[in-house]
Amino acid sequence: MSIFGSKSSNLFGVTQTIIQTPTFLKKRRKKSCDFIRTVSDSGLKKGDVIGVHRIGGVYDHYGIYTGRGKVIHFSNEGSDFGGDIRVRRATLSQFKNGASNVFVVDFEAYRDYVENPGWLNLLLEEGIAGIALRELFGNKKITLYSPEETVERAESQLGREGYNLVFNNCEHFAVWCKTGVKESSQVQRFLEAVVGTIQKSQTHRV
Repeated sequence: MSIFGSKSSNLFGVTQTIIQTPTFLKKRRKKSCDFIRTVSDSGLKKGDVIGVHRIGGVYDHYGIYTGRGKVIHFSNEGSDFGGDIRVRRATLSQFKNGASNVFVVDFEAYRDYVENPGWLNLLLEEGIAGIALRELFGNKKITLYSPEETVERAESQLGREGYNLVFNNCEHFAVWCKTGVKESSQVQRFLEAVVGTIQKSQTHRV
């Protein structure tokens, strides 16, 4: 009798138990937004992915610092939201819009974390299955454009519309300029929170 017969579901359950890391051991996988450092305005460098905390940290607004006190970002005239949001060039003061501090995303540190996570981090964050997948396919690779290339990519989008809070927001834009990949840690965390809430509610029902 084949092992994939009537006992296949049991076999799958046992396999899952073996390769999964216990929930109490797991820690949250870090995202690029976890690798930020607050800097003074004079400490900003051309090509930096920068951001400010808005409304007491409710959300973050991102842009690309192009040097000489200028930033390219998704915005309406004078605000983050409105009816005419597009990629615009602004002064650093306009970008900050009253925020006291600016942060920079340290993509070099983030790339090192992703590409060289270490066995302990892999085990705690991705489990044995994650280690096995990395052994098969290798570690993830992140492309980082130079400061000049990052600014060129940002400038190539000036005037572009198509802002979307979930699929094409200010963070998507800034991260794309630096890495070529559209990602938003804020959206990811929101979706993770929604999924977590649904899972908890289903657990309570059972």
